[in-house]
Amino acid sequence: MRTISGVLAVSLVGTMGLIAVPAQADPKPPVIPSQSTVDAAKKAAAAKAAQVNAIEQQLASAGARLEQLGVQAAKAGEVYNGAMYRLQQAQAEAKAAGDRADRAEKTLAAQRQQIGRFAAASYQGGGDLAKIGPLFTANGPQELLDSAGAARSVSQAMQGSYLRYTASQVVTNAFKLQKDQAVTKVQAATDEAAKAKQAAEAAEAEQRSAVAAIGVQRRQQIAQLAVLRNTSVQVATQRQRGLEELARQRAAALAAKKAEELRRRIAAREAAEARAAREEAARKAREERNNDKHQGSKKKPKKHRPSKGGGGNDGGSGHNSRGARAAIDFALAQLGEPYIWAAAGPSSWDCSGLTMGAWKKAGVQLPHYSVAQYEQIKHISEDDLRPGDLIFWAEDSGDPGTIFHVAMYLGGGRMIHAPRPGRPVTTDSIYYWEAPDFFGRP
Repeated sequence: MRTISGVLAVSLVGTMGLIAVPAQADPKPPVIPSQSTVDAAKKAAAAKAAQVNAIEQQLASAGARLEQLGVQAAKAGEVYNGAMYRLQQAQAEAKAAGDRADRAEKTLAAQRQQIGRFAAASYQGGGDLAKIGPLFTANGPQELLDSAGAARSVSQAMQGSYLRYTASQVVTNAFKLQKDQAVTKVQAATDEAAKAKQAAEAAEAEQRSAVAAIGVQRRQQIAQLAVLRNTSVQVATQRQRGLEELARQRAAALAAKKAEELRRRIAAREAAEARAAREEAARKAREERNNDKHQGSKKKPKKHRPSKGGGGNDGGSGHNSRGARAAIDFALAQLGEPYIWAAAGPSSWDCSGLTMGAWKKAGVQLPHYSVAQYEQIKHISEDDLRPGDLIFWAEDSGDPGTIFHVAMYLGGGRMIHAPRPGRPVTTDSIYYWEAPDFFGRP
């Protein structure tokens, strides 16, 4: 019994051991994506990258669009300045024409009275009233002179007075016509200014609306970028700002390179001028020494007299360095003040308003219109630029009549200007946008 129990126990233990260890299952085969799944994933990744690229391009285009709208608004404002400038000219011409017509009319009236006095004297001297009566009709003076009886009683002085009267009548009629034409021109200029004002207001409104709309669009697009890149909006915003700053720095570096080239050209020109001035002074000194030798010891030595003039050396170019310094100081004092079209101070400016105000401080009167400013100053080349000179941009680089923007040169390839709506008075490279077209010196 004991043996059977032992065997049974061993058998049970063995059986339990067999039950406790389960049999291992066969390994599952690996999941291998199909080629179509791989292709779909690649396509999705490419689409995502394309979306990112498209949004980045849209953001860049939005920035360029804002800049373009700002420039267009500034151009519209300068067109208005031109319309106002022509209106002021037309008003001045109309006033001058009116004054001429009034003076001529007074002269004609005085001469008419003189002829009347001659006629009255002739009548009192025995002339026939019936013969001088025609004097007071439309063709009176001529009929009076044609009359044989009157001819015997009217003196040579009266005939001379009549000739002067006839000439004055022609001149008076011409002046009246000029006056009428000038008044018509004023009306046309007034209409032009009104239309230009409406266009400038519309351009500014469009720019303001675009700034708001593009701001909303920009935020939405940056949010899309965050989703596509699996980042936060803050990170996406920082990245976009970084990309835009990088683009700005590249543009600034290119502008700085061009400005440095200009600085070198100007420095070379100034060195050449200084060298030529020294050579000219040396030549004059040699001539004076030779003259002294030829004239002998009887010649009295010349007394040195200080040279007359304003203190600044203009290098023979007519540059008013003292006035330029005053103009620059005034312009720099306006840094940060807002751009407002048609504004000319004291706390807001447009491009030609700023340069007009700056040079007014230096005692130079310029019109509030960039085209007219260029017309009224000395024209120079880019390599002849000196601080205080004016720089102009035009629609057509060969036609100064298409000028739409003006800035003041500071030296070293930099300038100060009132750029456009949304950008206050600031300093920039003269190549910040595109190369300028014309240059001038007040």
